[in-house]
Amino acid sequence: MKRSLLVLVLLVSFISFSQQESEKSPKKNEITTNLLDLVVAGSFNVNYERLLKNNQSFAISATLFDTYGYYDVGYMDNNNTFTLKASYIIYFSKNKDHAGFLFYPQIKLRTGEITVNGYYYGQGNQGGNFKYDIDGFSAGFGLGHKWLFNDKFTLGINGEIARNLGGLDDYLEPIEVRASVSFGFRF
Repeated sequence: MKRSLLVLVLLVSFISFSQQESEKSPKKNEITTNLLDLVVAGSFNVNYERLLKNNQSFAISATLFDTYGYYDVGYMDNNNTFTLKASYIIYFSKNKDHAGFLFYPQIKLRTGEITVNGYYYGQGNQGGNFKYDIDGFSAGFGLGHKWLFNDKFTLGINGEIARNLGGLDDYLEPIEVRASVSFGFRF
């Protein structure tokens, strides 16, 4: 199942990249990172967004040391997770080029394991650790706003909600809520 999802993500990205580029701006690409995840969860995130015509874009995101909805962020001892996310972004501004209010459906594939200090949850024996698996596939959507400065730099805020579609440890809820403050560069 994981291989078929990866093939699907790559196929969608190939089709999206082959569409015509934006007619308003010569810049067709954007690289961003989620600063909120870096500060709150210690996750490192890189996003690539391909700007398409009609104020739409396709984005692929990779995150190392990801968490599940910021669960256990203060109690993690070890985190070896990796997430790959694909989203199709629709910008609603008629006057701004790939900026302003936005909406995006998304799919996410996550793999890895998190170790937390079990003492805080009554799970560990005399402060021992316990592990849980966050492998799974989810689908959802996000809403946000993006500002463009000097036709080069972007600043965005958004929130997203996704439903897990299988493979998640029983310890976690099936709904994941996340937020982001992102900074990017267009080229």
